[in-house]
Amino acid sequence: MVKGKPNILFLITDQQRPDSIGCYGSDVAITPHIDSLSQGGITFDNCYVQNPLCCPSRYSILTGRYPHSHRVRANWYAPRPNEVSFGEQLGKAGYATSMIGKMHLTPWYDNFGFDGRIIAEAKFHTTCPDDYQRFLEHHGWSRERLYDFSDPSYVQNITAVKSKLPANLHIDSFVGRSVCEYLRTVDGPFCCFASFLSPHNPYDPPEPYDSLFDGVEFPPVNMRPGELDRKPREAYDYINSRLKWPLKTDELTEEQIRKSKSYYYATCTLIDDWVGQIVTTLKTQGLYDNTIIAYSSDHGDLLGDHGLVYKQNFYEQSVRVPLIVHAPHLFSPKRVDNLVESIDLFPTFCELGGSVSGEGVQGKSLVPLLSGDRTKHKDAAFSENYFGRMIRFGSYKMVYYPGKPYGELYNLGEDPDEQDNLWDRLEGSGIKRELKDRLLDWAFSSEDPMPLPVRPDHQDMTPRQFRLHHGGTSELNIQPWHLHNLQTLYESWEFSEEGTLR
Repeated sequence: MVKGKPNILFLITDQQRPDSIGCYGSDVAITPHIDSLSQGGITFDNCYVQNPLCCPSRYSILTGRYPHSHRVRANWYAPRPNEVSFGEQLGKAGYATSMIGKMHLTPWYDNFGFDGRIIAEAKFHTTCPDDYQRFLEHHGWSRERLYDFSDPSYVQNITAVKSKLPANLHIDSFVGRSVCEYLRTVDGPFCCFASFLSPHNPYDPPEPYDSLFDGVEFPPVNMRPGELDRKPREAYDYINSRLKWPLKTDELTEEQIRKSKSYYYATCTLIDDWVGQIVTTLKTQGLYDNTIIAYSSDHGDLLGDHGLVYKQNFYEQSVRVPLIVHAPHLFSPKRVDNLVESIDLFPTFCELGGSVSGEGVQGKSLVPLLSGDRTKHKDAAFSENYFGRMIRFGSYKMVYYPGKPYGELYNLGEDPDEQDNLWDRLEGSGIKRELKDRLLDWAFSSEDPMPLPVRPDHQDMTPRQFRLHHGGTSELNIQPWHLHNLQTLYESWEFSEEGTLR
């Protein structure tokens, strides 16, 4: 029986493209629990992130605002001092709010308006200790020994490397188990924002997940001969300059790509298993019938498509993400092909939780779409990064490079692989003019609707300032806030001989 305010459980992954999930059309993915959420929920086929990079995208999700408004345009920068998260708004409405897992916030320990956090920020060693590091140390492990970045095979395999950890100590298991423990202890209506770290590179499945996709034939890479000669090279040049690898991404072999894909999909299955455990915990705790479960990601991964790896560009594999909202007690299952944006989650959670969104929120609530009304939502989606701006309108996608005479324009209805660049051929056409006009209107109308800062107590942190703060300086006097005594919790986690949680 549904009682009072609905609980909100927002599960997010890092760098997950939709076709790594069975319900998004994959014939090879092993994701039965996420597929079950889709079968009983609302599945969005066209959800776009507002920047295909971790920090800017996550701040957009948290604030409901575009990166050029909250001013986080790259990793490791802090937002404006008066930005507000959906957690803060729901807290004002009586919710217990928590963050679990990777948040990618600056400063590192910031809880950004949530009541508290369990922190698990990185798979590899960092200068900033977190709860996961203490958990590993309690079990006799150190992150310093998990990856050998100097090993040539690490780069040759596009950072696909089998985890040295048993599955029960993998960072995604830590996040999943922490969510389950939280659900066993939380009192009252809650909003829990939980973030897994996979399938972000390094692609590091533990045993037995590492062999799940041995011999599996993946769909061929989406890259045509001479493709890079026919397109602007911004995305290609940028990612290759950042990686500083001894190989170029368009020169990767089929075996290198197959290896990275098999490990990437394996970590997705690990996460899926924990989604199943989390749903089971909701049911055993009597929370399932009154909990809204949302599942999404902060951006995708190219995995060799278009001669590229990782993200930071506007191809579908990078900028489009899964979005599933499971609330069968409120909404009937359906698929929605309307264009939606990640910033729409903020006003959606607030409306579902009986809270107001607040000033400056640029997203639009998905509740009408969840209810079956497809006539009242936006008709375009936007994204931005270091070197360009993107608009998706109807079946068309345009990428505009400021100050450049060239760009990209695709009709995804006829060219879903984004191989046929129509930029020059459609010069002077009505659709190109409309896309440019809409992009310009968006740039002006979304410039910054927030009031002037009322708490000018800190400013954007440069990467150097970030490293200083997280290398031991006490200037900000930031301390981690824990949901409960994690040391006691770690000691209570007992494992069977097979490595599963008792």
